[in-house]
Amino acid sequence: MNTDDMEGLDEETRKEIEELQKVTREKDGDEAFAEAQATIGEFLIKKKKPEKAIEAWSKVERSDKSNLYAKLQINIGIAFRECGNIENALKSWRNVTRLDDQEVYAHAQFYIGLALKENGDDREAIQAWNNIKHTDHLELYAKAKLNIGLALIEQQDNENAVIAWEKIKHSDNPALYASAQINIGNVLKRNQDNQGALQAFYNVKREGDPIAFAHAQFNIGAILQELGDNNKAIEIWEKIIPLDDPEVHAKAQFNIGITSYNNGDKEFALAILESINRADNSNAYAKAQYVIAKILKERNNYGDALKALCSIEQSDDPETYAHAELVINSLLDEVGNHTSSLEALRRIKHQDSSAAYSLAQWLIGSDFERNGNIDEAIKRWSNINYLDNPQVYAFSQYQTGLLLIRDHISKKYKDAEQAFTNSESTYPYESYCYRKICELLTTPETNNFGLISLNLLDTVLNIVNILTLDFDSHADEEKPFERKLAHYTSTYTCNLLLGNEQKEIAPSLFRLNTINNVNDPSEGQLLIRKLKGIKDNNFTALDFNEEFHAFISCFTFNHDSLNQFRLYGKQDNKEASGMSLVFKKEFFQSQNFVGGLSHLSVENTSKIIKNISTINDTKLDNTKVQASEDNKIVKYSVMRCVYLDPTSEYFHLAQRNRLTFFREFGEKRIIKNGTEQSQAEYEWGIYQDYIKIITDEFKIAYEDLKVTYEEVETEINSVRFILGSLKQKELNTLLDEILLPLKYLIKHSAFREEQECRMIYITSIDRPEVTMEYGSFLYVEYEPSVKDHLDKIYIAPAALHHKRYFEHLLKDVDVPVEKSENVFR
Repeated sequence: MNTDDMEGLDEETRKEIEELQKVTREKDGDEAFAEAQATIGEFLIKKKKPEKAIEAWSKVERSDKSNLYAKLQINIGIAFRECGNIENALKSWRNVTRLDDQEVYAHAQFYIGLALKENGDDREAIQAWNNIKHTDHLELYAKAKLNIGLALIEQQDNENAVIAWEKIKHSDNPALYASAQINIGNVLKRNQDNQGALQAFYNVKREGDPIAFAHAQFNIGAILQELGDNNKAIEIWEKIIPLDDPEVHAKAQFNIGITSYNNGDKEFALAILESINRADNSNAYAKAQYVIAKILKERNNYGDALKALCSIEQSDDPETYAHAELVINSLLDEVGNHTSSLEALRRIKHQDSSAAYSLAQWLIGSDFERNGNIDEAIKRWSNINYLDNPQVYAFSQYQTGLLLIRDHISKKYKDAEQAFTNSESTYPYESYCYRKICELLTTPETNNFGLISLNLLDTVLNIVNILTLDFDSHADEEKPFERKLAHYTSTYTCNLLLGNEQKEIAPSLFRLNTINNVNDPSEGQLLIRKLKGIKDNNFTALDFNEEFHAFISCFTFNHDSLNQFRLYGKQDNKEASGMSLVFKKEFFQSQNFVGGLSHLSVENTSKIIKNISTINDTKLDNTKVQASEDNKIVKYSVMRCVYLDPTSEYFHLAQRNRLTFFREFGEKRIIKNGTEQSQAEYEWGIYQDYIKIITDEFKIAYEDLKVTYEEVETEINSVRFILGSLKQKELNTLLDEILLPLKYLIKHSAFREEQECRMIYITSIDRPEVTMEYGSFLYVEYEPSVKDHLDKIYIAPAALHHKRYFEHLLKDVDVPVEKSENVFR
């Protein structure tokens, strides 16, 4: 090295290097020369001169001193790597042999593996790491096995990854052993081997690695909760302390809080959640504040609930922040601060949460619609993408179509038709009818018929909405009046629906059966005959409609009716031998957006706010907000039937009778307005007022229907003279399709005692959800579990010998099987 090569070095370093350069092989010997070159290289590396360091170290030969040569080859390789010359780095490391120095050899192989892995050569990297023996270097051996396992995981070779990690012993390196056990546990958990995963996580001790211990305990708790042992899960999570890992401790505290909340201990949950600090884990803090707000809202403490929600920042967790803004909007609306509530919605960005953003855009658009700014409403709704939130997208497109089809000034019927096309996956029946009407409106000859048909469809859907059961409480009732419905079936079918866990027999799904199986000969015909003014009882069998086929399931307000026991659910054709399955309201969809029938049911706007804005009430494994499993199950609405007399103007809506109130409340007495009275009589009185409101609404809508139907028929006759009989037939078909949902809710007055309600699904028999079996069985399955939604079962007098069996099947869900109170012999 000459003077120019020493440029940039300080005077002291120069003098030291000059002294070391005086050491020569000839004068001082090979080993002394090698030591001098090694020291020169170290000086130069410290002074950021890797090329000159490599030059010095490269002068050392194996014969000078083999272990020093090996160490310098390692250093040369590192220097080359820092200069970006991986090829020469690998060449230097490969110069090292185990005979030079087994520990240095282990380092060389480890570096070779890292370099090859970075270059994407996993196979050669694994080979290099496998060259390291346990006797070479304990820690490097453990690191190599850890890396081998990770590389194999990337190749989807979980089995051999676990084998590699299992070779790492606690005595090799406690921290690396802990990491290996964590990895083993995670792999086994993904493979559904919960017991194996638990054992691996339990192997991790605090003294080995406090951070790994915290992660292991967190995962143990998550598995135990998944297995249903919430108390043990909480006990495990409580072992994690802030000194282990503040971030994991905060996650564990959140899980303890939310689990306690779900267990009903809201005071303890509140105390735990309030202890979580943003500095420890901003994500857990945000979710904790969200749940705190939920608890406070349940206590009607809106002020503190808003404070908790407003403390959540976008940087804490964008998704939770977005959902918090939705709830802020809801709370501010409830207290009358509409302006600020809209500001909350505008703060939600697409990148925060696409689902929350979609709902926010829907709500903002709805506000514009209420204020008469239709263009701005549609503009906001157009910001909603299908992939972000399919339900909100479908609803926004459906509402866009409704606004456009009713705008007879701009006449954007083609745009309306496109909007309905976009919504037909969720609203197939309604969108189909509206699209047909759009086509009519764009043609001058059929424009007037289109306008009348639009009025007719709106009226039909309004009637369906009136008849849809509302499971919310009303007035001064103790509980929702119509919160339970009964379905009569045979003991054989009931056995299938409940399944048998001991015999490993899975329960069958509830079915909606073809309308062609019903016992009322006027089914599907009575409405049309009434609208046409036909007053007789002569009915003919219905044609089989393959394109729009109705599937129904029947329910009743009469939970324990001898008449219905005698008619329905008969076993071996024996009267009063069946079961009455009484369902809780959660078995049904509470209310649809527009009361349609054939679409997959979705909840009303206010319900969506509550559900979408509620954080996942489960563990904080991946700190994600997830929908509850039950929300994924499709449910249908249920509608009360209307009983018409073919020969008069008499009609009656299905409803509870007075006896059901006495059966429910018995001899209970209550004090109202200072007067003691029978609770049954009091509730019956309120219910009569409630039913009168619905009856009056139906009467007005039904009169509108009759007037509009007459107008439609008159217009069809006019069109026939202009466009011919073929067009008339086409319009008559559309008229029949528009009335389709109502046709199967109208029953003959002779069946009034049944007080029937129906769940209806209308679709083509070619759809995949339709099942056709040998023996003319045609049905659609209904997803919600029967067993999980039962309130009780009444067993008919002639089926009492089955009572103990069904009690055994239902012992784990606390559903009583009660003997019918009816006398029968």
